[in-house]
Amino acid sequence: MPRRCAATLPQLGLLLLCAAWLLPGLVGHAPWKGGDGEHFVRLWLLLQGDVAPQAVAATPPLYYWVATATAWLASPVLALHDGARLASGVFIALALFFVSRSARALYGAEAGWAAALTLLGCVGLLVRGHELNAYTAQFAAAAIMLYGLARLPQNARSGWALGIGAALMLLAGGAAEALLMLALALLLPLLLEDYRSAAARRALLLGVGLALAASAAWLAYLATQAIPFVGVLNLQRWLGGEGLHPTYYPGILAWYAWPAWPLAAWGLYRSRRQWRTPGIVLPFGALAGLLGLYALAAHPGEEQGLVLLLPLALLGAAGLLSLRRGAASALMWFALMLFGFIGLVFWVYWSAHDLGSPARLAGRLTKLGMTGVGELRPWALALGLVVTLAWIVFLARVGRSPLRPILVWTASMTFMWALLMALFQGPLDRRLSYASVGEVLAARVPPADCLQTYRVRSQQRWLLAYHSGRRFAPADPRCNWLLVETRRRESAPRIPDGWVKQWEGARPGDRSDRFHLYGRPRQ
Repeated sequence: MPRRCAATLPQLGLLLLCAAWLLPGLVGHAPWKGGDGEHFVRLWLLLQGDVAPQAVAATPPLYYWVATATAWLASPVLALHDGARLASGVFIALALFFVSRSARALYGAEAGWAAALTLLGCVGLLVRGHELNAYTAQFAAAAIMLYGLARLPQNARSGWALGIGAALMLLAGGAAEALLMLALALLLPLLLEDYRSAAARRALLLGVGLALAASAAWLAYLATQAIPFVGVLNLQRWLGGEGLHPTYYPGILAWYAWPAWPLAAWGLYRSRRQWRTPGIVLPFGALAGLLGLYALAAHPGEEQGLVLLLPLALLGAAGLLSLRRGAASALMWFALMLFGFIGLVFWVYWSAHDLGSPARLAGRLTKLGMTGVGELRPWALALGLVVTLAWIVFLARVGRSPLRPILVWTASMTFMWALLMALFQGPLDRRLSYASVGEVLAARVPPADCLQTYRVRSQQRWLLAYHSGRRFAPADPRCNWLLVETRRRESAPRIPDGWVKQWEGARPGDRSDRFHLYGRPRQ
């Protein structure tokens, strides 16, 4: 079992590290193309139409309830998209807290920070945890359920966590995951003696009963409102696919769950002769069950696989605290070399972007659509220097302990993410968002006018409407403006007589989508 370790940093320092991981990149930029923009469009449409999330197809409500609340609370100081994105930070923080508590219950008090740092260090969580992502609600709910399962043998009241976690998972669109966790709870007494005590049985009965009662109440409400179950329960994840992709998640775990999976593998190897303990059976059973369930997913994707990181982080905590000195040093030095090199690359790119040197790289950035090449940004330079110096000071002060390898890895990844946001969040925002196109439309189209659209995809249309403040009416012939979207190597369609091209362009550096704005001469 893991050996006891002293805290490498004060508790406040570790909390500050978690905050440093959470905050950079969470605010300060428009919705970016992809999942960030997709979830924001859904939220914005709900707010525009004053419609309850559960009444909209494929919209599990929990995330959007919380995003609406955070957007409202932050509205005096943050834009709608930034305030809404804070919901992801709330759910990530909840997941960190409960995975830490689960590790303490399974392995002892020393394992709490080991599990939290291992989870934060997972490469797959870095980007997906900093965007509008409704699956972070499932991530937090699963962490609560795992905590309830871990505490079942120790406290009869732990059934509340299991039941509440299952209810939250249902509201987050994870009906299948909730059923899987409850099934695991029913199987644990067959495998482990710890779960056969009277207290464990009472806690299990309480948790399952609460989960079933909450589920029945929610389904009854949906039925009375004539709301289809498919969208609210996120059942389309398991329906309507063109074919299964059972190897998708096992295939991405090598990088997605790094460095949790090698630590988890070591933890399993170390416990191979004494595997019938809650610290092994519970997280391994959850991981195996989730991989089996996700093999049936019709539309697998990175953002949907966050829950897989939780059991791996728990197993990783067990492996970390029993890691041999050579392996611990290898992980630490790999982190130093990898993130040191990445930091150097960031500063070279900053020099090319802000100073224009090296000139060849600056020209390449211009071709890629980076704006403001050759213009020094003093605030970006100052923030970048602060982040870099903070990382150097941290490395100089971190002491020896079993936590040191994962602490160095996670802190280094955090500082490099903060450095990227400090140096390039502004240029990346112009490159990845539709704000620049929206500004063009706002400047050319009068506020009272509307725009017809042709071939403009739904997400792009609503993001442009949000950024421009103009009304888009895809099939309204009364509009005096027409916006057409063409794909790469696709010629502009033939436009009927009477329309005059006013503008043609795209997001900076975007070679796949191009927009054409036409106006109808005033009579």
